[in-house]
Amino acid sequence: MPAIATEPVAAAPFTEAELARLRRDTPAWGAGAPPAHFAHGSASLPPEPVHAQWQAWLEAERTLGTHRAAERHAGALHAVRDSVARLVNAQPHQVALLGSASQAWATAMSAAHAPHVITTHDEYGANALYLLNAARQQRLGFSAIGTRPGATPLTQRLDHALRRVPTGRRPVVSLAAVPTAWGVATPMDGVARCVHAHGGLLFLDASHAVGQGPVDMQALGCDVLVFPTRKWLRGPRGAGVLCLSQRALEALGTPDAIDVAGAQWLEAERLQPWSDARRFEGHEFHPGLRLALGAACDYALAVDPARIARQNARVRQRLAQALQERFGWQPLEAGLPDRSALLTYRLPEAFGDGAAFVRRLADAGVHASFVGPQHARWALEVAGLPGVLRLTPHYLTDEDEIARLVEAIETTNPRVHR
Repeated sequence: MPAIATEPVAAAPFTEAELARLRRDTPAWGAGAPPAHFAHGSASLPPEPVHAQWQAWLEAERTLGTHRAAERHAGALHAVRDSVARLVNAQPHQVALLGSASQAWATAMSAAHAPHVITTHDEYGANALYLLNAARQQRLGFSAIGTRPGATPLTQRLDHALRRVPTGRRPVVSLAAVPTAWGVATPMDGVARCVHAHGGLLFLDASHAVGQGPVDMQALGCDVLVFPTRKWLRGPRGAGVLCLSQRALEALGTPDAIDVAGAQWLEAERLQPWSDARRFEGHEFHPGLRLALGAACDYALAVDPARIARQNARVRQRLAQALQERFGWQPLEAGLPDRSALLTYRLPEAFGDGAAFVRRLADAGVHASFVGPQHARWALEVAGLPGVLRLTPHYLTDEDEIARLVEAIETTNPRVHR
């Protein structure tokens, strides 16, 4: 079982009329001369219902003031946890709402007592930097293993690493559902069972999974699940989600930064943290962002994550085919099972600096991403790459966008030939 169902065969395909309606629902897709957007994995294009929730909050705040507006929206704000829970098959009391996936991951990790973290070479930059800094402060230990396809199954690699965790340390395994610089979904068969057999906790960074297709927290067996809303979920920037299993709620303590939202102040020298996920939240948040987060979850559910995954598989195949036919390019994930709609490419040396190449594409009206060492140093060093071109289409992507990408590569890099 991969961390995300990349090609659910039972899902009904979208009709052209449905795709046209979904595109009309997206202001940034059809406004004027929109760019060809191949950066949905960085920040997708929000649909109108997400904007509507944001705008409704701003209008209420303008006319009523912040506190009265919050009172007016209290029911809707409370319901956001219900929407998140439905999306990932969790319970509302297991959901904490924070400012980003990285903040959610770090907040949960800070509540682990004396952990030894088994991470991977594909760990996201912000999470890796947290581990490096916490290890320097002697708050945890960690080791990194490979998760990409090889002769040894992932569960066997994990079992070997878990057996080497120092006595007295709590094992924590941190995996990416789909890595930031590698578009193959992590195989999860037996992973949770292996981690739990060693008394460990399983953290899963689903930043590049939620919104791409179905993600089922219960089926995956993970204890901590984090994701932002700005990527594949098509929500706003500045909102992230932390979901915790009942096992994690009982095993984790209080995070480093706890405030009046996370605990009750019972006596002058006594506090009582909430037993549910609220203890991981902060008192200060933007209600408009939170309402838009809920709208993004509801929108994805209405569209159907399984149908999204099926369309993404079709779009991914069409994009890879177009670049192969015109330039002879193969994605680094070519030929592997469980490929997601995140495609990575090794750029020819003639293209020069990858970040500069992406800026040239942007000048030509095409949005793409270059992932360098700041966000994926461990993975890139193991692969011997300075960085990768990352193309992340989505179910909205059409043939015209693909044609414009091909044209932009040709016109901005005249030396490129098959």
